[in-house]
Amino acid sequence: MTLDVRCLALCAAAAFVFSPRLAHAQGSDTLPTLDDSAPSPSPQDPVAPVPTVVILGPSQKVKRPVGPVRAQRRLALLGEVGWNGIAGFGPNLTYRLHPNVSVDLGAGLSLLGWKVGVRGRYLFLQGPVTPFIGAGIMGAGGFGSEPIPIRDRDDDPSREPLNVKIIPSAWLQMVGGVDWVSPSGFTLIGSVGYAKVLSHDPVQIKDGTPDQDERQALNVVFRSSAVITIALGYSFR
Repeated sequence: MTLDVRCLALCAAAAFVFSPRLAHAQGSDTLPTLDDSAPSPSPQDPVAPVPTVVILGPSQKVKRPVGPVRAQRRLALLGEVGWNGIAGFGPNLTYRLHPNVSVDLGAGLSLLGWKVGVRGRYLFLQGPVTPFIGAGIMGAGGFGSEPIPIRDRDDDPSREPLNVKIIPSAWLQMVGGVDWVSPSGFTLIGSVGYAKVLSHDPVQIKDGTPDQDERQALNVVFRSSAVITIALGYSFR
């Protein structure tokens, strides 16, 4: 009986000593509750906005141009200046049948009167800058029936006057050059070559006889001679 009482007393003392430690351990290792509802955010915590994702269909997607620049920009309007060009001083209209083939139409005013011309060109490359060769036909309207004074008697009364008449004529133009079309549309065409008279002589001597220098000047200005032109403009989509 005495032994049993002692055992009970020891057990009670042990339970009294270890009960605070068990309570503390149980508080720190407590299992989470089975309530699966998410805690609501506090008013102080900002909620991040959800980004909006827009999905475009195949028909709504932006189509970027592909292929050579001259296939994208087939039509060009340019202004041409120079010597023996297809337009003289005037506009050129260029249409690109193929990235390697262009047709030029021109109309303007020249020293031979009003001029029109058409020319075909073959471009060796399909990049923005390419060399080319071309050939075309030009027609000039002349300056009517009135003679043009080349030499008069103002400086020397004894000198024989020289008057010429510029009549309608046809020409063959053969050129080579460089063609540049930027992706933004800016266009530059530079060409050099030779223009040959196909018809009768466009210069008729009405009065007087030209000397050697005057004859050379008439050949350069009104007869077959070199071609040097530059055309600037814009190519349209």
